Amino acid sequence: METSFGFHPGGEDLTREAARAAGWKAGDRILDVGCGDGASMRLLRDELGVKPVGCDRDKAILARAKELDSSLQLRQTDGLCLDFPSLYFDGALLECSFSLMNRHDELLHELYCVLKPGASIAITDLYCINPDADRAGEVYYEAKRILNTPRKEDDCKTADSLPSPYLLDGMFVIDNLLHAIRETGFEITLFRDRTKQLQDYYAQLLFDYGSLDAYWEQVLPKGCKPFCRAVPGKNCGYFLLTAQKETK
Repeated sequence: METSFGFHPGGEDLTREAARAAGWKAGDRILDVGCGDGASMRLLRDELGVKPVGCDRDKAILARAKELDSSLQLRQTDGLCLDFPSLYFDGALLECSFSLMNRHDELLHELYCVLKPGASIAITDLYCINPDADRAGEVYYEAKRILNTPRKEDDCKTADSLPSPYLLDGMFVIDNLLHAIRETGFEITLFRDRTKQLQDYYAQLLFDYGSLDAYWEQVLPKGCKPFCRAVPGKNCGYFLLTAQKETK
């Protein structure tokens, strides 16, 4: 198993594949959303020569990243308010972090604003291989109804419990996700199934730790919540996706 404490099937090899597919090159400024302990930031910086900037919602995890490499540029945020200049980044990386968020439309909009024209995002995450169409539709429309309801001040306290139109049992419904990405103004440039990497990763994790809960208990900083909501099973797939912001 890799030394990073995040949930990262495919490990460094998949990070490299994502960077190649996104077309990132030396000198590019890349935003790592949900950067964890900064393992991918260090890899991309040292091997590709990019200028990584990381953000994560968990203060303890960011502290661990700083302990590992004090030179990393890090910012605490949940991704819904990316406090960076417009047209600032050449790309963005989301490794097993996008499904942990709820307001995906807002994050996609934020990414669109901070990315330069022609910049690419790379996402690796979980998806439903055979989603129940009826239940997925019910979840989609009910979540949209809730999210489109005018917010009140107290809603900030319950943001984590908001439903997502694009998730089913903690996994993406791919057709709905791809539609949301396109609607934001990105063109899907690549979709690859990487379920085999998820299966291999999970099998090794069970061999090393006995259970997913035992893994989180041993590797996460005290007080941190487990990253993965979904329970890996026969309906749980894993993907690599890249999308490019329109050039105009």
